[in-house]
Amino acid sequence: MFRGVSADWLNGIRTPDTVACAGGAKGFEYSLDKKLLNRIFLLSAAGILLVLGAIGALRASRPVVDTSPVVVEQAEIETVNVETVEASPEPTAEPVTYENTVLLLVDRQPVMTLSSELAAKQMLWEYLSSFAVAPEGERFLSARFDCELILAQADPLVEPMNEGDALSMLAQNPALVPIVVTTMRTETSETSPAVSETTEPALPKGERIITQLGAGAVTQTSMQAVYRAGTLLETGAPETKTLRLARETIVRTGAYTKANTSGSPDRLEGVQGKSKGDLKLGYPMRGQMVHYFGYVEGKMNYGLEISNSAGTNIVAPGEGVVMYCGERGAYGFVVDIDHGNGFVSRLTHLSDVQVELNQRVFIGDPVGKLAADADGGKPVLHYELIIDGIPYNPLFYFG
Repeated sequence: MFRGVSADWLNGIRTPDTVACAGGAKGFEYSLDKKLLNRIFLLSAAGILLVLGAIGALRASRPVVDTSPVVVEQAEIETVNVETVEASPEPTAEPVTYENTVLLLVDRQPVMTLSSELAAKQMLWEYLSSFAVAPEGERFLSARFDCELILAQADPLVEPMNEGDALSMLAQNPALVPIVVTTMRTETSETSPAVSETTEPALPKGERIITQLGAGAVTQTSMQAVYRAGTLLETGAPETKTLRLARETIVRTGAYTKANTSGSPDRLEGVQGKSKGDLKLGYPMRGQMVHYFGYVEGKMNYGLEISNSAGTNIVAPGEGVVMYCGERGAYGFVVDIDHGNGFVSRLTHLSDVQVELNQRVFIGDPVGKLAADADGGKPVLHYELIIDGIPYNPLFYFG
């Protein structure tokens, strides 16, 4: 098997076996080398066979590729009819309903829906109350609905109005629910007072006194007015009544004259007026007579002036009713007593007054005390007797 192989090549191979047998016979050494070579050869051949087998197995496992031309056949297209399908509608929400609502009908015609019967009645009451007024210069009498009002069950699917919107709706269109309002119109008129002038012999010549302040007649004319839905419908017949009768203004012009007015008046100076009748009059205070009624140094003195100490009692000169009680300018504190029949006593310069307004007094009743003079002089009571607005000399009526 190893023919043709040089012995020198074999000698160049060393193995442990050859080393161990280096001192043996040559024939044994060669035989050993030959066996080794055969073993190596067999192993190599086996390895080659294993490799070739693996390669063949790999080739066998590869897929067979058909390299012939590929024929592609066109498939027939199948036509499909597609019909439009409507989408199913979404379920609708359940409608909102309103319970216990009422429908307001005016003269059988529907006007509005409200939340309840109570709300409807309250709204109508407020609406009627808003008309319970009268125009300026008129007086409210009454208000009422001028239509047929019916509250019926309403459609529960109709949303009701709130009270505020309902009132606004009626206010903007009052003809929807008409209201009749009755008022009283009044007109007041006044005439000018008449003036009359008379001559008065008790007054100094040229002097004028208004003994009665006049006033015109006052009348009032009234008539009813009827409004419907804010528009004047009709007026009633006028009625006139007198509130105050006319009263004339009386002016008295003096005619009294005296030759010498520069001195002091006489005791019974002036003229006497009308009779006092049953009236009894007396002096209101004891004291010294300072001046009588009449001209005092060219100036008219309209009463008696009696002097006494401050604090002296002053009494009522006759029966009557206190018609004035208070301060009056230069007169100081004044008390006027109305005796009736146009007779009035005027007491001035009083203090510590013991009577009051509208009090009835009798002759001799205490009225007050004589006040001290403001300038430090001697206190003086000034007493006037006024008859129908004209001062007269009291001495004609005492006793």
